[in-house]
This record gives sequence, C-alpha cells and structure tokens, in this order.
Amino acid sequence: MTGLTPDQIRRKNELTMKMQTRVINPVEAEELRQLLEIEKQNAISGGDALKALGIVFLIGLVIAFLADDDK
Repeated sequence: MTGLTPDQIRRKNELTMKMQTRVINPVEAEELRQLLEIEKQNAISGGDALKALGIVFLIGLVIAFLADDDK
C-alpha cells in the first residue's frame, strides 16, 4: 500500500486543523477519516504499532464528531 500523496497530506493537515477548531463539516470529517484509515494501514504494514494506535485514536475522535453531529 502506498503512502499519502503530498496533496493528501496537506489536506489531512488542513482537515485536522478544522477538526481542532470545530469548524469541520460532516463531509470533511468523513474525508479526514478516510485519509487516516490509509495512514493507519500504512503504519500497520510498516510495523509501527504506536503510530497505528495514535491514528486509531484520531479516527475515534472523527467518528465521535460524526455521531455527535447526527443528534
């Protein structure tokens, strides 16, 4: 599996900042989740368990945001 492209990394960073400032919309949150899933798979295949665990935590935050937005 290949890593994120420079454009995907830029977009992930942008979306992460939006998430931190709570101005992300559900479509952007889903896009961020998908980018994080790619990073998680890369970390797992590269044997970096700590990085994978951190990414899983971030994915959980995105899912919690999406769940909270549904209410």
